[in-house]
Amino acid sequence: MARRMSKEQRKAAFLAAADEAYEELESWYDTHPEATFGEIEEEARKKRRELMGKALEILVNGRDSGYQIEGIRCAKCGRRMKYKGEQFKRTIYSLEGDVPLERAYYVCPECEGEAIFPPG
Repeated sequence: MARRMSKEQRKAAFLAAADEAYEELESWYDTHPEATFGEIEEEARKKRRELMGKALEILVNGRDSGYQIEGIRCAKCGRRMKYKGEQFKRTIYSLEGDVPLERAYYVCPECEGEAIFPPG
């Protein structure tokens, strides 16, 4: 996902994901014409969860990675931590969907194993 998207770009990305989710639901229903309402609802819930995860991913990753020009100080020794890039990813598993976060990652060159993944 591209970093730092404008509000309009984030909205367009979400609407594209919503359109894709709807098309997938339509396609599923085309291949399951005898599905009960409960089965349709179950499939819709799956698609909704995927869409909400994507919405959260767009919202969070499209704004700020946690990078700080001044850098971050180590909580242990107080020295400036070394910026290691924004390729560090962590997936948050939430009720609304699984959200892969791409964040700035810092490590302390002095304190072995001391790292931070903003915003915490």
